[in-house]
Amino acid sequence: MFKSLIILFVFFSTGILMFENTTLLSQEFVQNKQNQDQAFKNRTYKEGIKTVLIHKKGWELSFPIINLNNEEEKIMLSFDELGDDINEYSWQIIHCNTDWTQSELEPIDYLTNFFEGEIYNYNLSKNTTIDYINYSIDFPNDDVGFQKSGNYIVKVFEQNDPRQIVLTRKFYIIDRKVKLTGSIFKQSLLNSSNNQRVNFEINYDNDIWDAYSNLTTIIIKNGGSGISTQNIAPSQISTNKIDFKNINKLSFPGGNEFRHFDIKSLKFLSDNLEKINYNNIYTVDLRVSEPRALETYNFKNDLNGQSLIKLENSNQSNIKADYCEVTFRLKTPLNLNKGDYYVFGALSDWQTHEDYKMSFDINKQEYTLSLLLKQGYYNYKYIFKSEGLVIDETSQWYSIEGNKYQTENDYYLLSYYKNPSEQSEELVGFIKINSNSTP
Repeated sequence: MFKSLIILFVFFSTGILMFENTTLLSQEFVQNKQNQDQAFKNRTYKEGIKTVLIHKKGWELSFPIINLNNEEEKIMLSFDELGDDINEYSWQIIHCNTDWTQSELEPIDYLTNFFEGEIYNYNLSKNTTIDYINYSIDFPNDDVGFQKSGNYIVKVFEQNDPRQIVLTRKFYIIDRKVKLTGSIFKQSLLNSSNNQRVNFEINYDNDIWDAYSNLTTIIIKNGGSGISTQNIAPSQISTNKIDFKNINKLSFPGGNEFRHFDIKSLKFLSDNLEKINYNNIYTVDLRVSEPRALETYNFKNDLNGQSLIKLENSNQSNIKADYCEVTFRLKTPLNLNKGDYYVFGALSDWQTHEDYKMSFDINKQEYTLSLLLKQGYYNYKYIFKSEGLVIDETSQWYSIEGNKYQTENDYYLLSYYKNPSEQSEELVGFIKINSNSTP
């Protein structure tokens, strides 16, 4: 009788454990399926995480792309966490489609060794008024390598729990199989915001099957809005070459040159700084900005929206650059249209996130926003985003900065190949075109 009770208890306990494990696996399957259907973005989810950077190692202002099977090239991810408590962070790498939804490939299909691991490299800030810890990791490394080209997401999470997401960032692995060439055609078009047209051609060999159907190119302006050729017919198809020329759908608003400020040093007022104060932390007031929409075009040698983290006369900016509270001020009447003004650029991850929305000061009759930023050189713009619309879909977007066809911009072209024998889209071509470059 006693043995029967023991056997019954073990069977019952095992059944509960099996049920719990099955439930957990089912939940994980559902979560993964939801992730596959949802497009990833560059996002920071945890408060206190600042200055998230991803780029080709050794070149902070570079587009985050490296060549497949090139051991000399690496993607570098770094971020700061305010405070002095060291936390354990993990990473996970996910292969994505061109629309940044998770591909159907299993990690074993696109990675070698592991698809997640720990972030071991961290350093405490030195001689700063605000304490922080700088974390960094390079890919590929001893724990992980890449077997496939394409779009990738690195997800950072804490406490070894992938559901506790800290941040996500995009990067690219390329296996060059096509040659891209292109140029920017600039022309003032009356009553139109589309005044910088991208013309390009793709040259390929016989390794590319049915190029018309299986090749898609994404065009990204600076780091923001993009256009896909997926539903756009090429202008010409010939043997081993596809042309996209004089197609109005491949046009972008020129916009205007970016504004800038320099806080590499907090010992003096550099260009566009009005005031620097210190009261436990440094505070910086930028000069009041005025609308530029009605001004004539004026070329400025900017970083096309990028930001460079840098402490004056230091080779350890990652841990010695301080944080300060920077206040942006835009002198313009209250906008009664449905929408909001934002500070926009690489510092906002090229998104109109709530953290970068400006508030109207009724007494000063200006819009303001204060951000905690690390010392360096910053580009930015003021944009107005109407409710329910995305980037560049309304002329109000340029109501403050203006839209000029002469504006100097960078364009990144990425060509993807849907190999009929594969379950994913390979990244097979990449070029960067500047609108001021001679074709």
